[in-house]
Amino acid sequence: MSQSPPDATKAVFARAQLYGDGADAPRRVDLRLGDTLQMFEQGAFRAAWAFADIRRVSRAPGALRIRALTAPPQAWCEISDPAFAAAIEQRCRLLAGDRQEKREARWRIAALATTGVVVIAALVWIVIPALADRLAPLVPVSVEKQIGAAADRQARARFKGGACVSSAGEAALARLVDRLKLLAGVPLDVQVGVLASPVQNAFALPGGRIYLLRGLIESARSPDELAGVLAHEFGHVAHRDSLRAAMKQGGAALAIGLVFGDMFGAGAIAVAARASLSAAYSREAETQADDFAARVLNEAGRPARALGDILKRIAADERSSPLDFLRDHPLTNVRQDRLENESTQATGDPLMSAGDWLALRAICNR
Repeated sequence: MSQSPPDATKAVFARAQLYGDGADAPRRVDLRLGDTLQMFEQGAFRAAWAFADIRRVSRAPGALRIRALTAPPQAWCEISDPAFAAAIEQRCRLLAGDRQEKREARWRIAALATTGVVVIAALVWIVIPALADRLAPLVPVSVEKQIGAAADRQARARFKGGACVSSAGEAALARLVDRLKLLAGVPLDVQVGVLASPVQNAFALPGGRIYLLRGLIESARSPDELAGVLAHEFGHVAHRDSLRAAMKQGGAALAIGLVFGDMFGAGAIAVAARASLSAAYSREAETQADDFAARVLNEAGRPARALGDILKRIAADERSSPLDFLRDHPLTNVRQDRLENESTQATGDPLMSAGDWLALRAICNR
């Protein structure tokens, strides 16, 4: 017949087990299992070992020798009662010592790593994009300008023609910008430049940097059309839309910054800058920028439909932009209708003189 295993659940006491401390000869002790392993010598309490501190020394045939991390270095206890030894093995989770601790540590690290990946993924794909509209106003303007400066360097690098420089053209553009800022009625910290690119578009970067492209200026048929585009970009700046889009698209940078201590550091700013160049605005952001432009043009007594006219021509142009971040102004029928409905007749003075208009159109001529 096979021998039944010892019943560890009933093992509470063990009489006359062997105990040694390295100083005196080994002696007999009685053991009791409670919240700890308790030792009694001739009825007097001698020591208590926490189960988490107990380690196996060896297991000779018929005996289990153990020690405790908190006991004197040479102290040991040898248990010859099979049921009590089985009870010790049940209660002492770290009986195997270093190997078991390392194995459990690896499991804990793996669990933490998995949790970290899940948390970061949630931040990247769900939390930060969802909260971008609420988080953007909390970002200091100085940080937004750093992101804009980094995005500006990247944007300039993509246009090999560089910036257009003409004293007369730049002066004409500055006068138009100053007038539109005054008409906007809100504080606007913007810097507007022109890049020598045939693409018909304009874009705003975080921090108030705005670029008109040569192709857009050449395709504009009136100062009103160009002013409408500029006022639209002013609307994106006023609403910090470029920063919001960067935070939605570049959520990973912010999440990594949070985890590794680079929040708004060089790494996060660089990735957020790249994100701002590839991010497209939401329909709501485009509508709000349209409304902003319409208010500015109407305040000047100029027709808001001028913006719709130039956007419609750009949308119909077969030449597609080589850069994704320039495809951010899709002209829907709803947008076209809103601009036409909010339009007024031209009752105000022209936004630019004839001389300034000619100078601006020639700003990229060298």
